[in-house]
Amino acid sequence: MGDFNTCLLKNDSRSTRLRSLISSCNLNILPLKATHFFPNCAPSLLDLMIVASTDHVAKHGQCHADAFSYHDLIYLSYKIRPPKSKAKFLLQRNFSGMNVDALRLDAAATDWSVIEQSENVDDKIALFNTLLLKLYDKHAPIRPVKIKHVPAPWLTDELKSLRDKKHAAKTKFKLDPSDKNRAKYKQIRNRCNTLCRDAQRRHIHNSVKNGDPAKVWRFLKSIGVGKTSNDSVSKDINIDLLNKHFSTSVAVDSTTKYNTITQLSSLPAPDYPPFNFSQVSDCDVERYTLSIASNAVGSDCVSRKMILPLLDILSPIISHILNHSLSSGVFPTIWKDAQVVPLPKKAKPSSYADYRPISILPFLSKVMERVVHHQFSHFLSANQLLNPFQSGFRPGHSTTTALVKITDDIRLGMDSKQLTVLALLDFSNAFNSVDFDILHELLRSLNISPTVLDWFHSYLHGRRQRIRSEDLFSEWCDLTSGVPQGGVLSPLLFAVFINSITHNLTSSFHLYADDLQIYSQGRLEDLSSVVDTVNNDLSRILDWSKSFGLKVNPTKTQVIIVGSSRQIARIDWPALQPITFDGVQIPFSSTVKNLGIHMDSALTWKTQIAEVSRKMFAAAASLNRLKNFLPIPTKIALVQALLFPILDYADCCYLDLNEILLDKLERLQNYCIRIVYGLLDCHLQKTFENPFPCALTHTSAQVSIYLSIYCHYTLNNSDGLMLQSHYRPLRVEDATPVLTLLNFFYTAQTVCETLINVMLN
Repeated sequence: MGDFNTCLLKNDSRSTRLRSLISSCNLNILPLKATHFFPNCAPSLLDLMIVASTDHVAKHGQCHADAFSYHDLIYLSYKIRPPKSKAKFLLQRNFSGMNVDALRLDAAATDWSVIEQSENVDDKIALFNTLLLKLYDKHAPIRPVKIKHVPAPWLTDELKSLRDKKHAAKTKFKLDPSDKNRAKYKQIRNRCNTLCRDAQRRHIHNSVKNGDPAKVWRFLKSIGVGKTSNDSVSKDINIDLLNKHFSTSVAVDSTTKYNTITQLSSLPAPDYPPFNFSQVSDCDVERYTLSIASNAVGSDCVSRKMILPLLDILSPIISHILNHSLSSGVFPTIWKDAQVVPLPKKAKPSSYADYRPISILPFLSKVMERVVHHQFSHFLSANQLLNPFQSGFRPGHSTTTALVKITDDIRLGMDSKQLTVLALLDFSNAFNSVDFDILHELLRSLNISPTVLDWFHSYLHGRRQRIRSEDLFSEWCDLTSGVPQGGVLSPLLFAVFINSITHNLTSSFHLYADDLQIYSQGRLEDLSSVVDTVNNDLSRILDWSKSFGLKVNPTKTQVIIVGSSRQIARIDWPALQPITFDGVQIPFSSTVKNLGIHMDSALTWKTQIAEVSRKMFAAAASLNRLKNFLPIPTKIALVQALLFPILDYADCCYLDLNEILLDKLERLQNYCIRIVYGLLDCHLQKTFENPFPCALTHTSAQVSIYLSIYCHYTLNNSDGLMLQSHYRPLRVEDATPVLTLLNFFYTAQTVCETLINVMLN
């Protein structure tokens, strides 16, 4: 809170820079009216309140201070007390108390041969699940677990025993507060706290060391760091209707489907050998099982934790089941059921569209899909059947490779004084809109054997899903279209489905799964013909999408013209023909978000660097609870796992940054160093070691956030900011009530100037 001497009611360069800085620091400006009323001048908004999270703001506002200042007084009520978590009861298996040796002995003595004697794959799966669940019901039974606090896995039995001794010593000291009992309690307390703190540090370090960002974030959230995700569905949402919303898709017109299938069936037969499944060995089963890291439990109640302790015993049984499924062309029915966990897309969801479905499939079905994915992807790659400009879910390809290709083509055009018209298409609910019959015909056109076609037909048809929200379940809904959400094969099958969308395009293009972008280049005088080319290709994409049942959302489709700033300034925008898709005019944007990076019309990358800065500060804010607790090696591991990927993502696409933007990136790197070594805290500590004579007892606490924002802005701008006080002359009778307030303002200004001098020197 404070006077930033920059009027945000104006839309000038100074206010724009301040807004950009605050946004890049992942902070928010609370809305206010004009706060400064100087005589014979227009009202201005100089006094700002900046917060990290608007959700914690209970009340804020302003009131006039005509008696002593031209500025309004601003006030803020900020909720900083975290809400208490309610206790939950979960039904879990007691894996921690399980005797693994006894479990393995019973598993070795179990007659698994009855599975091989069954005739169909569904009976085999049913027998396998029955025998496996019977073993774990004996050795790791399901029992209700009350979860009230964040779990503490670093507490060993020795530490728990020492903690009990500490509680006993504390109780004894309260009953008899003698010096002897006090000394004994302090000794046990200090020893217990030290050992617990060291154990927690070791646990955190081992958990974040050499971990990928997704796993590190998952671990940090498990210990209460960062924003807690709300996985529960609002009570106002009917989960049965939500399930119908997830499972409903727009069906392809029967006539259109017939014409599409007829066209696909008339394609000439390929000249390469047909694709057949290969048998799976026990070693393959073990390798694919270990490659899946998810511990989610599907509808069959069999999890990864139940398979791994018995993997060497169960691998022959699992390989027999998988081979029987592949040879018979039948996918197990029980593996087609999915449990859907709806995740809110925003803080307070109010409609079905505000939720994103996350499907939990049976664990062994993922092993099965991993086997088929390996064989089928090798067949597609060996025969070069996928689009060469499809970067999604392919080895050696990524969003970065797609972005490098596109940005390099744009730069080549800029070097030739050409403009690039780039259109980014957005498909609505693409994975759920895949038609089974059209996909089946596409697979047949790839020269796939009848048995494999039967397997894919069985894999796609007969699927069901239901929503799971805590201990509530919705009714089952049948799925009539779409590749299975959460399946290993789903991205590959979708790549096959969308493969032909670019066959008749004249523009350049690139695909990443369902993200399609087309672009065409030409000189300024030929810009109208370039726009015509893009419009014609968009018309071809519309015809293809109608034939195959996918729907492009024109309201989310983006179009941008990229070129040198001089070329962009010479464009006659009113005379330029618009880009249209399905009768909807798509406006030209000055900045677009393309596969995670922000591109502007001149490739200056200002927006991208500002977004990188915002994400850096947002991620760093989640680590504030641990910055003074963890040793330096652990903080280095956290910075490398959580902050550096933000800096490194697609950084090879914007190597042409100017000195100002490079300096911003360098300051972000320096910010990481300050987090690791606590350099900023040292500056603050030195500043406040000798309080100023005029400082109030609460000055440091109240001004700390204000100082950090002020100093960051001062160090990041050449002209800086000057704190100025605009006080009216006070009458004698008015001076006494406001002396403390004036003293506070003076202290804030002095502390700011001193802190800046310390940091600069």
